[in-house]
Amino acid sequence: MRVRRHRLALPRCRAGAASLLVVLAAGCALLGPVAGGALAAKDEGARPAADSPGAVFGKLASAFEAGDAASLATLVHREGLTVTDQGQRSSEYSPSQAVYFFKNLFQGQRTLLFAYKMTQDDVDGGRARAMAEWKRRRVDSERVVELQIVLVLALDEGRWRLAEINMIR
Repeated sequence: MRVRRHRLALPRCRAGAASLLVVLAAGCALLGPVAGGALAAKDEGARPAADSPGAVFGKLASAFEAGDAASLATLVHREGLTVTDQGQRSSEYSPSQAVYFFKNLFQGQRTLLFAYKMTQDDVDGGRARAMAEWKRRRVDSERVVELQIVLVLALDEGRWRLAEINMIR
Protein backbone atom coordinates (compact mmCIF):
# COMPACT_ATOMS: atom_id res chain seq x y z
CA MET A 1 0.00 0.00 0.00
CA ARG A 2 1.36 3.38 -1.00
CA VAL A 3 1.09 6.28 1.36
CA ARG A 4 1.00 9.69 -0.23
CA ARG A 5 2.23 12.65 1.69
CA HIS A 6 1.01 16.07 0.69
CA ARG A 7 2.78 19.26 1.50
CA LEU A 8 0.57 22.16 2.49
CA ALA A 9 1.36 25.21 0.38
CA LEU A 10 0.43 28.49 2.05
CA PRO A 11 0.09 31.64 -0.02
CA ARG A 12 2.64 34.32 0.72
CA CYS A 13 1.22 37.24 2.62
CA ARG A 14 2.71 40.73 2.74
CA ALA A 15 0.62 41.81 5.70
CA GLY A 16 3.06 40.27 8.13
CA ALA A 17 3.09 37.69 10.85
CA ALA A 18 0.96 39.74 13.26
CA SER A 19 -1.94 39.88 10.78
CA LEU A 20 -1.67 36.16 10.15
CA LEU A 21 -1.83 35.46 13.88
CA VAL A 22 -4.96 37.59 14.23
CA VAL A 23 -6.66 35.70 11.39
CA LEU A 24 -5.66 32.34 12.85
CA ALA A 25 -6.86 33.31 16.33
CA ALA A 26 -10.22 34.43 14.95
CA GLY A 27 -10.57 31.20 13.00
CA CYS A 28 -9.77 29.14 16.08
CA ALA A 29 -12.30 31.07 18.14
CA LEU A 30 -15.02 30.44 15.57
CA LEU A 31 -14.17 26.82 14.93
CA GLY A 32 -13.08 25.90 18.46
CA PRO A 33 -16.27 24.09 19.53
CA VAL A 34 -16.56 22.30 16.20
CA ALA A 35 -12.91 21.29 16.05
CA GLY A 36 -12.91 20.28 19.71
CA GLY A 37 -15.87 17.99 19.09
CA ALA A 38 -14.18 16.51 16.05
CA LEU A 39 -10.98 15.94 18.00
CA ALA A 40 -12.89 14.34 20.85
CA ALA A 41 -14.63 12.03 18.41
CA LYS A 42 -11.30 11.17 16.83
CA ASP A 43 -9.74 10.42 20.24
CA GLU A 44 -12.66 8.16 21.11
CA GLY A 45 -12.08 6.43 17.79
CA ALA A 46 -8.59 5.48 18.97
CA ARG A 47 -10.22 2.73 20.99
CA PRO A 48 -12.14 0.33 18.75
CA ALA A 49 -15.91 0.33 19.19
CA ALA A 50 -17.28 -2.75 20.92
CA ASP A 51 -18.65 -4.14 17.66
CA SER A 52 -15.67 -3.24 15.45
CA PRO A 53 -13.22 -5.78 14.01
CA GLY A 54 -10.46 -4.20 16.13
CA ALA A 55 -12.34 -4.93 19.33
CA VAL A 56 -12.92 -8.55 18.31
CA PHE A 57 -9.25 -8.96 17.35
CA GLY A 58 -8.40 -7.63 20.82
CA LYS A 59 -10.64 -10.22 22.47
CA LEU A 60 -9.09 -12.97 20.35
CA ALA A 61 -5.57 -11.91 21.36
CA SER A 62 -6.49 -11.87 25.06
CA ALA A 63 -8.07 -15.31 24.81
CA PHE A 64 -5.06 -16.74 22.94
CA GLU A 65 -2.67 -15.30 25.53
CA ALA A 66 -4.72 -16.81 28.37
CA GLY A 67 -5.35 -20.12 26.58
CA ASP A 68 -9.07 -19.49 27.13
CA ALA A 69 -10.88 -21.97 24.86
CA ALA A 70 -14.36 -20.99 26.08
CA SER A 71 -13.84 -17.30 25.30
CA LEU A 72 -12.52 -18.09 21.83
CA ALA A 73 -15.49 -20.38 21.14
CA THR A 74 -17.95 -17.57 21.97
CA LEU A 75 -16.41 -15.50 19.16
CA VAL A 76 -16.94 -18.16 16.45
CA HIS A 77 -19.26 -17.38 13.54
CA ARG A 78 -22.64 -19.15 13.73
CA GLU A 79 -21.91 -20.86 10.40
CA GLY A 80 -18.78 -22.36 11.90
CA LEU A 81 -15.01 -22.07 11.86
CA THR A 82 -12.65 -23.22 9.12
CA VAL A 83 -9.13 -24.07 10.30
CA THR A 84 -6.34 -24.61 7.80
CA ASP A 85 -3.19 -26.12 9.24
CA GLN A 86 -0.15 -24.84 7.33
CA GLY A 87 -1.95 -25.01 3.99
CA GLN A 88 -2.24 -28.78 4.11
CA ARG A 89 -5.42 -29.77 5.89
CA SER A 90 -8.64 -27.86 6.33
CA SER A 91 -11.17 -28.67 9.05
CA GLU A 92 -14.64 -27.31 9.76
CA TYR A 93 -16.00 -26.82 13.27
CA SER A 94 -19.47 -25.80 14.37
CA PRO A 95 -19.62 -23.19 17.15
CA SER A 96 -20.26 -25.95 19.70
CA GLN A 97 -17.34 -28.03 18.39
CA ALA A 98 -14.99 -25.05 18.36
CA VAL A 99 -14.57 -25.09 22.14
CA TYR A 100 -13.11 -28.61 21.88
CA PHE A 101 -10.81 -27.56 19.05
CA PHE A 102 -9.44 -24.73 21.19
CA LYS A 103 -9.15 -26.94 24.30
CA ASN A 104 -7.07 -29.42 22.30
CA LEU A 105 -5.00 -26.59 20.87
CA PHE A 106 -4.05 -25.28 24.32
CA GLN A 107 -4.04 -28.55 26.28
CA GLY A 108 -0.35 -29.38 26.25
CA GLN A 109 1.18 -26.01 25.48
CA ARG A 110 1.55 -22.53 26.85
CA THR A 111 1.42 -19.29 24.91
CA LEU A 112 4.55 -17.18 25.26
CA LEU A 113 3.52 -14.46 22.84
CA PHE A 114 0.52 -13.62 20.70
CA ALA A 115 1.02 -10.35 18.84
CA TYR A 116 -0.55 -8.91 15.72
CA LYS A 117 1.75 -7.91 12.90
CA MET A 118 -1.12 -6.20 11.13
CA THR A 119 -4.87 -5.90 11.38
CA GLN A 120 -7.48 -4.70 8.95
CA ASP A 121 -10.02 -2.60 10.77
CA ASP A 122 -11.32 -0.62 7.79
CA VAL A 123 -13.41 -3.30 6.18
CA ASP A 124 -15.09 -3.58 2.84
CA GLY A 125 -17.10 -6.63 1.84
CA GLY A 126 -17.98 -8.05 5.24
CA ARG A 127 -14.58 -9.61 6.05
CA ALA A 128 -11.65 -8.41 8.15
CA ARG A 129 -8.22 -10.03 8.43
CA ALA A 130 -5.32 -9.96 10.84
CA MET A 131 -1.92 -11.61 10.85
CA ALA A 132 -0.45 -12.58 14.19
CA GLU A 133 2.72 -14.16 15.49
CA TRP A 134 2.06 -16.93 18.00
CA LYS A 135 4.99 -18.24 20.06
CA ARG A 136 4.26 -21.23 22.25
CA ARG A 137 5.94 -24.19 23.84
CA ARG A 138 4.87 -27.56 25.10
CA VAL A 139 4.60 -27.89 28.85
CA ASP A 140 7.22 -30.66 28.90
CA SER A 141 9.73 -28.91 26.59
CA GLU A 142 11.80 -25.75 26.35
CA ARG A 143 11.60 -25.67 22.54
CA VAL A 144 9.68 -22.62 21.30
CA VAL A 145 7.41 -23.09 18.30
CA GLU A 146 6.56 -20.04 16.21
CA LEU A 147 3.53 -19.84 13.95
CA GLN A 148 2.08 -17.11 11.81
CA ILE A 149 -1.70 -17.10 12.05
CA VAL A 150 -4.16 -15.35 9.78
CA LEU A 151 -7.50 -14.73 11.49
CA VAL A 152 -10.51 -13.89 9.36
CA LEU A 153 -13.62 -12.25 10.78
CA ALA A 154 -16.96 -12.20 9.00
CA LEU A 155 -20.16 -10.35 9.77
CA ASP A 156 -22.76 -12.47 11.52
CA GLU A 157 -26.07 -10.65 12.00
CA GLY A 158 -24.25 -7.33 12.32
CA ARG A 159 -21.52 -8.60 14.67
CA TRP A 160 -17.95 -9.55 13.81
CA ARG A 161 -17.20 -13.22 14.44
CA LEU A 162 -14.25 -15.53 13.83
CA ALA A 163 -14.80 -17.48 10.58
CA GLU A 164 -11.32 -18.74 9.63
CA ILE A 165 -7.94 -19.53 11.12
CA ASN A 166 -5.01 -20.19 8.79
CA MET A 167 -1.85 -21.43 10.48
CA ILE A 168 1.39 -20.82 8.60
CA ARG A 169 4.92 -21.81 9.62
